[in-house]
Amino acid sequence: MPLTVRGIQPLLLAVLLAVLQGCASQPEPAFSGGMSTRALLDGSVFDIADGEQPPVPELLEVDGEMHDFLASRVDPEATPLEKIQLILRGILDDGLRMEYENLQTLSAPEAFAARAGNCMSFTNLFIALAREAGLRVRYQEVMLPPSWTDEETTWLYNLHVNALVDLPGNASQVVDFNLEDYDNNYPRRLLPDIAAEARYHSNMGVYWMTREEPRRSFLHFRRAIELAPDTGHFWTNLGTLFRREGHIAHAEAALRNGVRRDGEAVAMSNLAKLYVRYDRPELAAWYEEQVRTFRRKNPYYLYHLARESYAAGDVRSAKAHVTDAIRRHGGDRRFHDLLAMAELELGNASAARLSLQRALALAEAPQRESYRDKLEQLTGR
Repeated sequence: MPLTVRGIQPLLLAVLLAVLQGCASQPEPAFSGGMSTRALLDGSVFDIADGEQPPVPELLEVDGEMHDFLASRVDPEATPLEKIQLILRGILDDGLRMEYENLQTLSAPEAFAARAGNCMSFTNLFIALAREAGLRVRYQEVMLPPSWTDEETTWLYNLHVNALVDLPGNASQVVDFNLEDYDNNYPRRLLPDIAAEARYHSNMGVYWMTREEPRRSFLHFRRAIELAPDTGHFWTNLGTLFRREGHIAHAEAALRNGVRRDGEAVAMSNLAKLYVRYDRPELAAWYEEQVRTFRRKNPYYLYHLARESYAAGDVRSAKAHVTDAIRRHGGDRRFHDLLAMAELELGNASAARLSLQRALALAEAPQRESYRDKLEQLTGR
């Protein structure tokens, strides 16, 4: 089970699910024909000087005060699990008394000095202290399930970073500062430090963009792309900045890069909106169709439709949608839970029981008792 710190809300960069594998070749651009990647990233539209870069973050530096803080609270002879607990207690309880600030993404020493930060700031600080204490710990990116708006035109795919500590005997421990509903079934992958630095710069690009600081924002987005050029949502963020500042050709080129390099669905959606706004209906229609195709294949969109149908009393449609979702991705307990509810409404108690058993098998400890209670009610025990 992860160590989850309650009461802290995550900074979630809202991006559409970046998995459009095998999408058709894009049509010719309307505004940016012939623009090279070099020209796109040279920063001339923001008067960026040659060689200008954002500050180097030193995400995991341990300064003297941090070293002293760690030495006063963590026994070098403690076990790895004890060290984890002592570091967390120092960060969150009797030591730093840090406060959550959603938009602040800070390096480890910055978070230590400011006594504040967001989930990545806390993760930077924990990893820096844990490594200094002799633990082997790495960044981990967790892909949270996407959700849809009621209008069904926008869906959010959430990327979140936590820490994974290696323990003796091939065991590991997740340390997560904000996922109250963390689930081991969520897709996740280890991030090398350089990829974490790229995500830091992307976060900072968003931070400065929301504060109407386009030059600073551009420098951070460009640095993120330099570190991880095939991460589609970095290009999408850059395209959003260009569009906000009125640089339409640059926006188009950046968004097309997001699609080309990573099949980035939010880039497709944003391109469709850009072409609608600038009266390119054929291009808008092409990208809208790509988004619709993706959506029809996405298990979480099908789950969204199933929930909508169930709430509207159309239980048979709910069953059909959630069954399709399970066929595409059977590893989410919520899908089986909803199917059980639909089966029960339709009078299929044995099928409902089977779905609940599958949900129970996928559930984390906090949810298991609830599923056991439901199963007992179905069996009349």
